[in-house]
Amino acid sequence: MNESLLLKAALITAIIGLAAIIIIIKLSGISEMNIGEAKQQEEGELVKVTGTITRITAKEGFSIINIRKEEEISIVLFDSINLSKGQKVEVTGKTQEYEGKKELIAEKIVVK
Repeated sequence: MNESLLLKAALITAIIGLAAIIIIIKLSGISEMNIGEAKQQEEGELVKVTGTITRITAKEGFSIINIRKEEEISIVLFDSINLSKGQKVEVTGKTQEYEGKKELIAEKIVVK
């Protein structure tokens, strides 16, 4: 077989493979957005934000943390997790409006 033809076939296959990987990555994950963008999302949208914990309020059955990165947002947690003020966290959760303010109901929190 012609070397030129093999080289072209390999190049085309590599390009198609890279395009497929990019598409899979885009469709499989939630991309991180800033807190201002998260506040603009419709209620019930799944979002991912990062920030530094500025306040922790423990209530019976749930906790509320506030995180800040340019803007601040409240995060409602129903699971017990050991967090402290000043930690940087990545939060994935659904947007919800409470008393006229947007907050997140945490589904996953990762300490950075």
